Amino acid sequence: MAKDEKADARYLEAKEKSILDIKVSVGKTVFNSNGQVVPTTVKNKELHMSEAELDKLIRDLLNTQEDRCAITGLPFQFLGVKKDDNMLPSLDRIDSDGHYAKGNLQLVCRFINFWKQASDDKEFRRLLAILRKS
Repeated sequence: MAKDEKADARYLEAKEKSILDIKVSVGKTVFNSNGQVVPTTVKNKELHMSEAELDKLIRDLLNTQEDRCAITGLPFQFLGVKKDDNMLPSLDRIDSDGHYAKGNLQLVCRFINFWKQASDDKEFRRLLAILRKS
């Protein structure tokens, strides 16, 4: 196997690990966020697709977004070849009050998902645009 082929294989393997990591994360979030009452009420977050549909959606989003964050355009890093955990892809609900459903999902860098939290998507993008101009 040539040097470039080995690098491509490592990249694809890392991408597969990242896809699995996203699916596991969504599963944990949905399982632990069923509207139960804890010190505060956790949002009810449901997965409105099968695991196979989720897998396909993640792959389609990665392809459509060209392995880049939907909000910043920064390139993702993937598990196994990453240098920075904050650059891993993370599945974001565009409408944070909505569920994990087709049409309400985008892939963003992990740090962007953390920063955005439950913010309105348009408002968050507006604030980032202000930051970029400063």
